[in-house]
Amino acid sequence: MRVNECHRFLSRFLFVILILGFGTFISSCSSQAKENHIKRGEEFLEKRKFQEAVMEFRAAADIDEESGEARWGLARSYEHLDQFVDTVQELRKVVELLPDNLDAKVKLGNYLLVFSPPQIDETAKILEDVFKRDPNFIEGHILKASMLSVQGKPEPEVLEVLNYAISLDPKRTESYVSLSRFYGKNEKNAEAEEALKKGISVNPARAIGYIEYARFLSQSSRFPEAEQQFRKAIEAEPKNIEAHDSLAQFYVAQKQFDKAEVAYKELVTIEENSPESRMALGNFYGEINRDADAVEVYRSIISENPEYVRARHKLGEIYLDRKEPDLVQEQLDKLFEINDRDAEALILRVRLNLFQNKTEEAVADLEEILKKNPNQKDALFYMTQAKINLGQIEQARAFIGDLSKYHPEFLRVNLLKIQASLSAGESDLALRQANELLQTVSATEPSRENSAESIADLKIRALTARGLANLQLGNIAVAQKDLSDVANFTPNSASALVNLAKIHVAERNLDEALSLYERALVIDQSNFDAVSGMVSVLLRQNRSADAHSRVDLSIRQNSRFAIILPALNYLKADVFMAEGKLNEAEAALKKTIELDENYLPAYSSYAALLIERGQTDAALAQFKNVVDRKPSAAVYTLIGILEESRTNKPDAEKNYRKALEIEPNSPIAANNLAWMLASDKTNLDEALKLAQSTVSQDPNNAGFYDTLGWVYYQKGLESSAVEHFRKAVSLDAAAAARGGVSPNPEYRERLTLAINAIGKPAA
Repeated sequence: MRVNECHRFLSRFLFVILILGFGTFISSCSSQAKENHIKRGEEFLEKRKFQEAVMEFRAAADIDEESGEARWGLARSYEHLDQFVDTVQELRKVVELLPDNLDAKVKLGNYLLVFSPPQIDETAKILEDVFKRDPNFIEGHILKASMLSVQGKPEPEVLEVLNYAISLDPKRTESYVSLSRFYGKNEKNAEAEEALKKGISVNPARAIGYIEYARFLSQSSRFPEAEQQFRKAIEAEPKNIEAHDSLAQFYVAQKQFDKAEVAYKELVTIEENSPESRMALGNFYGEINRDADAVEVYRSIISENPEYVRARHKLGEIYLDRKEPDLVQEQLDKLFEINDRDAEALILRVRLNLFQNKTEEAVADLEEILKKNPNQKDALFYMTQAKINLGQIEQARAFIGDLSKYHPEFLRVNLLKIQASLSAGESDLALRQANELLQTVSATEPSRENSAESIADLKIRALTARGLANLQLGNIAVAQKDLSDVANFTPNSASALVNLAKIHVAERNLDEALSLYERALVIDQSNFDAVSGMVSVLLRQNRSADAHSRVDLSIRQNSRFAIILPALNYLKADVFMAEGKLNEAEAALKKTIELDENYLPAYSSYAALLIERGQTDAALAQFKNVVDRKPSAAVYTLIGILEESRTNKPDAEKNYRKALEIEPNSPIAANNLAWMLASDKTNLDEALKLAQSTVSQDPNNAGFYDTLGWVYYQKGLESSAVEHFRKAVSLDAAAAARGGVSPNPEYRERLTLAINAIGKPAA
């Protein structure tokens, strides 16, 4: 027995030893794998392959969530990718896991100062900890100077700290760069320049001083000197990627594209023909509209590296810009085959769906992305765009708030603010926002987040927005100045010419408007706004035959672009409707629906045509067919309109309410339901609430004010009714003047009715 027990004991003991040994082996393997991922991540960082670095550091963090080294790698990678929130989140983890990593602490402190409002108290605590560990940590003193500057402390106090930081290592170029930036912020350009020169002189073998000086000279419009300094940076460090890349970007900004191409090709040589260097070359070709060359570069990368997703992303974007959705889908299929959770591919699919007017599908993808990453910049941007497209302005503004919160340096959010205001008819607000953006852009220096090219583009877009806002406000001369400047700055922009044509339409200079629309179509033959604008003008001139010819030509020219053909056939139906040719209009509308069964404007026009023929039942059948396939607030609203037109108020109300169940902010459904309830005096309190909500959504819509006035009139509040009827008349008159049409007489009739009722005893 004893012998057997001893054997059993030894057996169990050996089993435990083996298990423990196996665990040690597993732990050792995991540790080695983690270290390998971190090592590769650092190599990718050094080669500026930031996406690949993220993947390696993320893999290391998946093995060991408490790895400070992996988190530090992620923070730096996200920083280079301009992922603000992810960078800050990872830095917070790093300072917790690696309390002696002073670089991470200072970097976090710098980001906290960018917050709105700046997180001064937390930054001060970080500095206190840094100086406890190393009183002479140079970047800590530079962070202290930044904090004092943000606090608005006197210049001498800030300079004292910066000069102390320099004294700790007089040969450190970065310290002089910080001093120069402080001087530049305070518009002391001579002192800023001297600081940079000093930074170069103390360490002439480093590229960073020359690069920063070159950027300073470029911002001062001293372009020949800037080029010389970029060249000196390359002489100092011939293989410095940032130096070569900065020179290439400089040439792009100067529109010296031949020199830029040479610089990008030199980068390819320096980086040994790497996919990343060729991506930079391809991106350059795309930026200067050499799409064929860009496609060739991306395809060459894919032919050698079929799973190199960044090239596929770019190819998809080019095909989207070319309006070739089938080729976009081809790249998407490959991307999801490689990685079915590819966030960038999802964003590309979102853009494709928005382009194809599949807004609800786009929103579904965006919700999925934001569920996993609530601060993803592109997802927030396109979600805002989708909500604006759907007319859900308040929801759009909520996402704008998130963008501003999570990405405070992302200036394009200001364009969304303006777009939301213009869509809501808030022209005064849009004008104010455009002016604010122009001031911001003028004071913005190029950075990783905002390149010189993107700043220039923002200025153009802000000028455009200001012009359109002034046009809506009837300030024609002021609007013309801005929109003419935009057209001069961007002579190859079809959209700029279309916007300028709107000025001439408002001035009733229709021949000049036609000329501009024609020029826009020479630049971009698939620009639907140009075609529709031209057709509108031709119809106003009673030139329906010319309108048909123009639409037919556009249909022929765009025969391979399936996405635009439904809209063009819908435009064809419009011309027939203007001529009173209902049979031909019906055929064109049927063709539109055949090309795109989800093209709702065609259903609306078809229903109107059927109503005009007295065929309301047939119109209803059309819409019920659509809503059976896919419930939609827009379609339920249209059914409600049809039911109301045949005095079937119970069913009209039912469908308006269905629309509001799907989309509580659906303005047409709310407005029409409010009108019905007020007219019948069935529920005036609900009618008032609905009418007020529509006015708050679109405060420049004359019809909504008219409905609100009607509700007040029915409630016996004649003074309030007069106030809102007057607003309706005023807005309608301004819109009629801009469009060159007659005002709606019904608004004035109801205003007169309310005025006459004031002072009369209640019936």
